[in-house]
Amino acid sequence: MSFKAKPDGSFIYEPDFPSGMAAPPGSRAPDLCHMRGCVFSLAKDDREGLQGVLDDPGQLNSMESDASIIWHDEAEDAVKCIRDAAGATPVYYAKTRKGWALSFSLGTLFPLLDKPPKPREDTLYDFLATHYRYLFRDPRRTFHEGVMQVPAGHVLTLKGEKAKLEPWLDLSFDPVPGTAEVQEAADRYLSMLRENVSLRLSALASSGFAFTVSSGLDSSTVAALASEIMDAPVECWYMGYSSAKGSPYDETRGVQALTGAKGWTLHPLDLDSPDLVREASEMMDRTLAPLATVTWLAGGVLARHAAEHGCAYLFSGLGGDESLAGEFDHFMYFFADLFRDGEETLLARETEFWAKLHDHPVFRKTPETRDAYLKRLIDFKTGGIRVDLSRYTQNRAWFDEGWVRSMETMIPPPQMPCPDPYFLSNRLYQEMTYETSPPTLWSEHLASSAYWVKGVFPMASPRLFRFALSLPGTFKYQNGLTKMLLRRSVKGLLPEYTRLNPVKTGFNAPLDHWLRDPATAKEVRDVILSSPLPATGWLVPGAAEKIIAEHLSGARNHMMLLWPLLSTALFLEKNKG
Repeated sequence: MSFKAKPDGSFIYEPDFPSGMAAPPGSRAPDLCHMRGCVFSLAKDDREGLQGVLDDPGQLNSMESDASIIWHDEAEDAVKCIRDAAGATPVYYAKTRKGWALSFSLGTLFPLLDKPPKPREDTLYDFLATHYRYLFRDPRRTFHEGVMQVPAGHVLTLKGEKAKLEPWLDLSFDPVPGTAEVQEAADRYLSMLRENVSLRLSALASSGFAFTVSSGLDSSTVAALASEIMDAPVECWYMGYSSAKGSPYDETRGVQALTGAKGWTLHPLDLDSPDLVREASEMMDRTLAPLATVTWLAGGVLARHAAEHGCAYLFSGLGGDESLAGEFDHFMYFFADLFRDGEETLLARETEFWAKLHDHPVFRKTPETRDAYLKRLIDFKTGGIRVDLSRYTQNRAWFDEGWVRSMETMIPPPQMPCPDPYFLSNRLYQEMTYETSPPTLWSEHLASSAYWVKGVFPMASPRLFRFALSLPGTFKYQNGLTKMLLRRSVKGLLPEYTRLNPVKTGFNAPLDHWLRDPATAKEVRDVILSSPLPATGWLVPGAAEKIIAEHLSGARNHMMLLWPLLSTALFLEKNKG
């Protein structure tokens, strides 16, 4: 057996050599495992601690790490791979004629394959006809046939012809946190988050790092804790969109309120009416795969500018929405818990504040819409959660019925595990493990690593995830405000405007505005129609033209469909032959 490490960071595990030949130079198993990222809880030269992780990856449940590891187990004559808990660092693998090929990047894996991989149809189906949340409903798959990835929080063992996957991540329910007082739990969460930030600052002290900020709570808290720990201002990056000034995409006021109050250095970028096709094409040349949403195209642009300023690491608040219940959809599962527990007075009050703070002329917030959501999503008899079919099937009318039927027959339904006693916790668990964290962090990794920048996510932590999942929704919501667990503990750390801001925006990019420019819309249309996509038969004839026409006229907002159509068209064009 041979485990050959290549200078480019890829690996090939060959079951044997041709008869009578010695192992080629460089094929000896390396003295240390190969690792991308850091086990922040360990010193870089702590071989004993690292060996403990290799022997028992479950130790990472109580440690802070964004590292993924590939190493040769000489005793078992096998190769083992550990992927980090949140999926911040991918590990790819594929079977070749020579043996198993492994790498931390697609670019270094592809040269080891027998031939260039073809686009994977089932992944593209979910990208096009369902929703980006279902890209990794099977967390092993990628956009390429024959190329797999180790799921986040798993160990892969390759021995001979066999591949074995086992989870190491433990997010099981812990009843202890819920016995604390609300403020005590909030302070405990902030204490753990502060420790997570501190460990990362210590590990990266000699490297260039900065912080991405928005008007939201999570990224602001991470940056504020870092500033407090270092007793110094921090350097921040922000992506703005002047073409959408005054719209919900414009977070300039919130960002300036934070950085101005703190006296931090701010690098504001403006992605105003970009050359969308060129930017998307050039990004895909670097990523070798589509990005889940256009947001990560903007993220790549931000990473490029930060890299030019010497930044190698970008801290962010990714992971906070999943642990703290920050998305608007999460309200429904909080309401389901209150309804099941007979908390009628509290349910009525929280519904009233939900409507007051978050009503929308199109997406109304009323007791009637709440009840319709609950009926559609919650099975109170079994304690189960149903797939949101309005989201899952929203694009199907644009695609060939036969193709949809064949894909739905072939692909298992989305996984909706419910390991916890709370509806809200179960929904957050589903998003952490299948729906939002995997495609988001995967896309973040592709976009930032395209420019040799690595994301740092103190909130995407096994300890924080498990702690937050074990708390009831009443710890996370109050009077229509989300993330109360964190809001309670950052009083004095953040400006009150930031701490109590009820608006949820995030790093969304205004693709809907860009695609209402006639020249941009025409170019996107031409790219789609001239690509191999129409010849696949996946689209209903004339669908692309109608989708673009409806969007351009303002009749409908097709932003979330046009991005995957453009991305898939470019991906198929670049991988035809």
